[in-house]
Amino acid sequence: MSSIPTDPRAVACASFWQALSDRLESLRSLSGHELVGALNELLQPFFPNLAAEVMGDPPAFKLVLTAQGAEDDFEDLMALVQSAPALPQVEVEAFRQRMSEGFSMRMNDFELACSDVLVKQEPYRGRVALEIGFAKPIPMDMRDHARHMSLIMLDHILGEYDFAVKVGAVDHIEADAHASFDGVPLDDFVHLFDACWREDLGHTGVFPTGEHDWSGLTATRTAEDGSEVEAVVMRNDAANALLGRADLGHRLSAAIPVESGEELDEARVYEDRLTALLQTHGEGCCTHVVLEEGVRTIHFHVANPEAAIAHAQSLQVESELPVRLDLAFDPTWKSYRVWLS
Repeated sequence: MSSIPTDPRAVACASFWQALSDRLESLRSLSGHELVGALNELLQPFFPNLAAEVMGDPPAFKLVLTAQGAEDDFEDLMALVQSAPALPQVEVEAFRQRMSEGFSMRMNDFELACSDVLVKQEPYRGRVALEIGFAKPIPMDMRDHARHMSLIMLDHILGEYDFAVKVGAVDHIEADAHASFDGVPLDDFVHLFDACWREDLGHTGVFPTGEHDWSGLTATRTAEDGSEVEAVVMRNDAANALLGRADLGHRLSAAIPVESGEELDEARVYEDRLTALLQTHGEGCCTHVVLEEGVRTIHFHVANPEAAIAHAQSLQVESELPVRLDLAFDPTWKSYRVWLS
């Protein structure tokens, strides 16, 4: 007997898929445009910030669910797709995927081709920073419009997820600098972007094995009372390989008070045991540890939040440590990247 979901997101997911299943046969008779409209009508009551798109022609089609690039809605989108039931002749996909090279775009009587958009990249704090210019003159009254179009085209050529998660700062060069700008056409950019992510930044996506390399860092911040607070950070450099993996988008943090050497030893044992549980089967990776104001906080990125929390709680019961657990959706690994130089 299947259990009834009680989590609001899970309830919304189940309700949408039930509504779609109930109407699937009638939906197959619609034209492509009508089908998109009907699917979005079904989706909006449950996930108003998401949208449905269709590839292929009914009765067999691909349902593409998108968050329109809004990172804040990625968690809902991924949960919805992961909960999709088997639907005959319907393939369900998360995020708009990369478009083929060589397309052009027209908006408000202005057209840009991929060959008109020039891009230059550089690694910066774990992500790829971009500069954008144009290979053809842009009228002054169309510059802002052209810049907006270039971002849409970049989203299309990189794909919704990669553009939101892997791209950092994006700057457009000034009009008088176009002649000397050494960017590459958007057509030729994708393989350079992927190489930068994988080779320059080291985000291979391959789970690290063996002993991990760690770096020690210190930082200070200003507390609410105006005093300076020092944090000691141990960063797992091996975890850098996994940054940006879509299946490791949740951050689990375990905060443990350590006011004595004995408590610190207990916290380290807890940390080692939880790390082993998560890393043995590639369920998660310890990214960094922060010691601040007598509290040791261990941060992990995990694939299955519920299973990771269950592991953490089981160890907490065994050790009776006063562990405070916190879970956050963090697909860009913000809390880890802040410690990257």
